[in-house]
Amino acid sequence: MGSLRRRQACVVLGMHRSGTSALANLLACLGADLPIGLNPPAPDNPEGYFESAALVAIHDELLRAGGSVWFDVKPFTVSAVPGNAARALMQSMAKALEADYSTAALPLIKDPRMCRFFPLSREVLAASGMECSVVLALRHPAEVAASLASRDQMSATYSGLLWARHVISSERDSRDLPRVTICYDDMMADWRSTAGLIRRLPGLWRASDPEQLPLKASLRHHNGLTAIDTFGLRLGQPLEALYSALKALADSDGEEQRARVDAIAADVLSASARETALLEAEFLHRRLSTANPFWRSSDPREDSEALAVLFDSLHASPGRDIR
Repeated sequence: MGSLRRRQACVVLGMHRSGTSALANLLACLGADLPIGLNPPAPDNPEGYFESAALVAIHDELLRAGGSVWFDVKPFTVSAVPGNAARALMQSMAKALEADYSTAALPLIKDPRMCRFFPLSREVLAASGMECSVVLALRHPAEVAASLASRDQMSATYSGLLWARHVISSERDSRDLPRVTICYDDMMADWRSTAGLIRRLPGLWRASDPEQLPLKASLRHHNGLTAIDTFGLRLGQPLEALYSALKALADSDGEEQRARVDAIAADVLSASARETALLEAEFLHRRLSTANPFWRSSDPREDSEALAVLFDSLHASPGRDIR
């Protein structure tokens, strides 16, 4: 599935709107190699995304083939993708890696979508001759929710549980790899210390820091928010606990701390299960209203009917306070 010599790749895993692009920029300044075919800048990321346009498109195809999309809060399993389609998509990923990183000594691979299927990405990287280490990008869920509300008009509850789904999967699926956890607050406050942590990872990192500040504080928004104010008490408490447990991995990434993450993650996913109808209603609404061909509904009539049924069930249910 490719003829690349075996190299060390650096993979950034983190939820959308978590500073993954800023982190990838810093990694590139420290010596990691960006893909040749970059996703162009956009209003929500004026400095750029620092990710492969080809891989992002293939990842969207993969999710769609499995009946999902990047904003789906439900679990995603690669087994939902038909076998022939999965094999073709894996071959496309390998070709994209070869085209984007053929001469790279330290390939930098970043796309938040990979949080949902990182084991598959690892398989493709290995078949393409790459070992990998991981940088876990962590931002407070309230800040992520505020960013998604501004960009996508996404509800706080939906955003918070979508954040949880991404961070839980990416942390769980990278435990056996060399990795560091980088908190967005810490990176923006002291990027040189963050650079020191990154250099602990395998790879041909530059020994000296760049002369100019690689991060722009003016591009940061939605800081200083709390989980309780954003999500309410019932959801805010477990999300805050999950964030704290994941943040502690930056200092102690061992069995005891990982067990703490697992226990809190179970509480958060239980909270998600209690919101199934509302979450599915918002998901269907987003699929029906988006213009993006990768994200929109493949059967608008069926999804519209399902949405109507969900609304009927919610109207018939007794009043409840989801806060």
